[in-house]
Amino acid sequence: MEKKYYKIEDVSIKTGLTKRAIRYYEDLNLIAPKRTDSGYRLYTDEDIDKIQKIISLKESLGFSLAEIKAALELDKNVKNILSGESADITTIDNYIDMIKEQIKLINEKSNKLLTAKQRFEELLLKLNKLKDQFKEADTI
Repeated sequence: MEKKYYKIEDVSIKTGLTKRAIRYYEDLNLIAPKRTDSGYRLYTDEDIDKIQKIISLKESLGFSLAEIKAALELDKNVKNILSGESADITTIDNYIDMIKEQIKLINEKSNKLLTAKQRFEELLLKLNKLKDQFKEADTI
């Protein structure tokens, strides 16, 4: 099956990012679209999936672009090893440690989000109680 290629305008529409943001991700080597002979960028479905993964990590967990780049590189390297690329036990142990660090980072960010959520839930509860007090005062 032949790969389908998309222009940057199409990728912008599909991902909701500006063309400038997409180019910036390329400048940071987060994505590497194919280039035509005349220099136009051509993106694959895999590129779009990677961009959506970047958006998810950035928006949902608050990852910095440097953290995202490290996570994507780790993911790529581990997939290469799992698909048969040769690696020694030391390399595998290093990747295991790096994955544990990624999990730790995600847990930390997740806990911070949970704490923020709990604070807002407490504020909501207090505001609803205050609202109920106003309603009671109006009926008296």
